Amino acid sequence: DLEKMTHNHKRGEWYKEGAISLATGMLYGAANTLTGHPLDTVKSKMQAQDVRYATKGGMVDTMKAIMKHDGLKGFYRGVVPPLWGSVAYRSAQFSVFESVYTKLDKPAYHNELPFSGGIQYRTFIAALLGASSRSVIESPIEYAKVRRQTGQQWHLRNVYDGFTLQWARTCPMMTIYFLSVDSLRRHTNMFDTFWGQFVASGGSAMFGFWCIWPLETLKNQVQAGTKIPGIANPTVLDRIRVDGIRGLYRGIIPGSLSVFGRNGAAMIVMQKAQQKVNEWGLRD
Repeated sequence: DLEKMTHNHKRGEWYKEGAISLATGMLYGAANTLTGHPLDTVKSKMQAQDVRYATKGGMVDTMKAIMKHDGLKGFYRGVVPPLWGSVAYRSAQFSVFESVYTKLDKPAYHNELPFSGGIQYRTFIAALLGASSRSVIESPIEYAKVRRQTGQQWHLRNVYDGFTLQWARTCPMMTIYFLSVDSLRRHTNMFDTFWGQFVASGGSAMFGFWCIWPLETLKNQVQAGTKIPGIANPTVLDRIRVDGIRGLYRGIIPGSLSVFGRNGAAMIVMQKAQQKVNEWGLRD
């Protein structure tokens, strides 16, 4: 069924699909943040802290440090900006994707990308635009979140610090996510069950994150203002040279667990919401 993407139901007009996905994407965004923020905090602390300190401990040591200094509430430090932000930028990414995907339901855009396993041009275009729209909204929110997670104040004039890295990270990550979900819908029956939806969405998101992980680490360091001893204003190249390849993959274990769990749980919530939309006849 080539009409399957973020839901399995018969599609309405493009503007209806955009509006419906805006609403169901809000639920996806809220569920995503509430389930994934604790491990995301661990990941951010591991990525943004001083290089000399970071090499002394891994995920477990970082979790112990959070418990020691802040208690359980420390795992939800800085949750408010990403909660509201996740509702905004995740609803936008799905709304833009579904609007464009449905609008391009024309023979010319049904052609398949070479060597893609059946991915249509409209899927790729919609994924690229959806991911880009998310980047513009997400960057200031990520900046505020990372600053709060690392115990720092954030400033309005600096909210687009790290935007280039944010776009370079988010655009391929979310394009990979959308294309992976599309492929799994067309080639498997995973979306027929809750657990299948969980694994399909969580796995697709985790794969996308793995592909861009070094950019995630660099983005968090820039947004947190992480210092490098002896370098007043370190560039991205300075950070790569000092950290090395291993340093660029710092925090990948808690980050992967967070991404997998939060996107799996959020997909179940969104699929349930899409089912209710259909039952209520909002696509008619």
